Amino acid sequence: VGGYENQAYWAPEGWKWKTQNKVTVPEYWNHVTWNKPDHPVVGVSYYEAEAFARWAGKRLPTEQEWEKAARGEDGREYPWGKEFDKDKSNSRSSEIGHTTPVTQYPKGGSPYGCYDMVGNVLEWSASWYDKIGALRVLRGGAWYFIPEYLRAPTRLWYDPDYRDTTIGFRLA
Repeated sequence: VGGYENQAYWAPEGWKWKTQNKVTVPEYWNHVTWNKPDHPVVGVSYYEAEAFARWAGKRLPTEQEWEKAARGEDGREYPWGKEFDKDKSNSRSSEIGHTTPVTQYPKGGSPYGCYDMVGNVLEWSASWYDKIGALRVLRGGAWYFIPEYLRAPTRLWYDPDYRDTTIGFRLA
């Protein structure tokens, strides 16, 4: 209880960001399009995702852990195989225009049974994108991405304070 008020869950830089920006909930917490049951939470910065993971007694996966969970050991392009299939993930091709319930695409599961490893929302990882430690890696593509950007090996990056309707997280 009280994850946004309890400094113990936050890294020092996250607490500083949260305090300076007067952040008390995810960006779209009270928006009916972006906050629905069984949908991924969106509008969270890396700092918020990390604090939630600590609150839950978990952590964010590293980029390498995320990729193995998505691609398996045979190096597939998509969690389900070599070719894109619009019926296996929430993407621009789905023409939905927002997030969907996490289990909406059961045939798009990864070899390890993980849902939405591509599409629906980008996911923060615990890994840095750059050697200076300024940008965090995101994986998985999002609901508005075209197939080329939904490939499991695709990696993106943002400042850890970035929040958007396309960004969420998963726990390890």
